[in-house]
Amino acid sequence: MNTGAFPAVHAPIRRRRSSAAHPLKKLTVQLSESVVDAIKALVSIGEVPSTSVFVENAVRAGLRERRRTKIYAAYEEAANDPAFIADVNADMRAFDNTLRDGFAG
Repeated sequence: MNTGAFPAVHAPIRRRRSSAAHPLKKLTVQLSESVVDAIKALVSIGEVPSTSVFVENAVRAGLRERRRTKIYAAYEEAANDPAFIADVNADMRAFDNTLRDGFAG
């Protein structure tokens, strides 16, 4: 209950805006009834502005996670590549020498 001492704080609702660079395109998908009901409930209480915004945000999050997984797999592959590690170590030694050259001590 808000007593008036402090104004009620509500998270701003971010509205998706169409632009020439990112026009909206209609896509038909099928979701389970329970998922649709859950999304509609979030929309009805104002937690998300629309079903489309919720679905787009969820898809974007999934795409980000897939990219992150691919990047981490590439890091893992590099960390297990002896030639790559040797090259990184040589670069580190070269930088160490460069740093030491700048100090008079």
